[in-house]
Amino acid sequence: MSINISTLHDTTKLVESSDGQSLTSLDKETVIDLCAKSGTLLFRGFSGDIDTFSQFVENNSSKVTLDPARSFHAENAQKVDAGLNAVGLHCENGNAPKLPHFIWFYCKKAAKIGSQTTFCDGKRVWAALPDEIKAEFESKKIKYSRNVPENLWRAYIAYEMPNIKSPEDVTVDHLKQFSDSLDGQIFKLNDDMSLHYSFIVGAVHKTLFSDDLSFSNSILGPSFNYEKPTITFEDDSFISEKTIDKIKEITEKETQEITWQDGDVVMIDNTRFMHGRREIKDTDREIYAALSYL
Repeated sequence: MSINISTLHDTTKLVESSDGQSLTSLDKETVIDLCAKSGTLLFRGFSGDIDTFSQFVENNSSKVTLDPARSFHAENAQKVDAGLNAVGLHCENGNAPKLPHFIWFYCKKAAKIGSQTTFCDGKRVWAALPDEIKAEFESKKIKYSRNVPENLWRAYIAYEMPNIKSPEDVTVDHLKQFSDSLDGQIFKLNDDMSLHYSFIVGAVHKTLFSDDLSFSNSILGPSFNYEKPTITFEDDSFISEKTIDKIKEITEKETQEITWQDGDVVMIDNTRFMHGRREIKDTDREIYAALSYL
């Protein structure tokens, strides 16, 4: 086996196989250690398909979770479908009650043009923010509020809670147990059994692998498959346009891109980095994603 590890970006390691070995031959200790140090890993030149990707994610995770609005194409792999427009920076499931530690991507077919995945180190964003904006986000958490259809919240609970085999087995009691286990979660069932929830969380927080503060959240993120959330501070005051504009300015300066090749796999520390996507110009691209915990 021959593996070469090099620096692709300041916060990205390129892990290449020169002889096409399987991704699943990589040991967990090596993968996690590399991710802890750099935050983003690009695996290139390895053999395998979507099922290999699914197994690779499972091998390096204690638990796999999901986005309930996406369809599965392998046991742990869901098709990425967020329209054709550019997608703003966000943490995956960042406005949901539990933040997955990792977001994984598998490129089955790369775009011929455009469609780059973007990513941004929240540690660098935090260091670059003006002191007055830092003070605001240190003193107040943010709140996401929106409605979620019954089929989606049931699917989410089924994956997040142990010993539940399918969304059909999820009860309102399960929902209450899950909500009670989390800080900052308030929910109310509507008459049609859709769920209105509010979730309070820090926009800046420690990361999975260190006590360093990272401005990683979903303030700028998309809502393609969901109702657009109302995003405020925890006291229901709105984040000013001036502040949002400054965040956009700084995050764009810190944003890097992945130009995909067929067979590429990417692993991102979802507690430290935000990610997004440039506009899709080649609709034949095929990208799959997975979410998991260490």
